[in-house]
Amino acid sequence: MREERRNIRARAAIVQRVIDGVIQNPSVTLTVSTLQAWIDVPIEAAQRILQRLASSGLVREVQRGVFARGTWPGAERMWY
Repeated sequence: MREERRNIRARAAIVQRVIDGVIQNPSVTLTVSTLQAWIDVPIEAAQRILQRLASSGLVREVQRGVFARGTWPGAERMWY
C-alpha cells in the first residue's frame, strides 16, 4: 500500500531533513537524482523540492542541474 502523498507530517519531515542536511553541510552538492536517492522520493518530488530550495536561496545552481548551498545576507562567504 502506497503512503498518501498529502500526508502533511511525512512531507514536513522530509522537507526538514533536507533543509537540515543543506544547512549543516556547507559543501553539499545536490542533483535531482542524488536528492531522490537520499530522501527516497519520486523523481518529480525531488525536482520540486530542489526547485523550491533554489527559489528560496538555500541552494544555487553552480552547473546545469548541479546545486550547492547558497549564501544569505550577512553570512560568511565559503570558498570551495
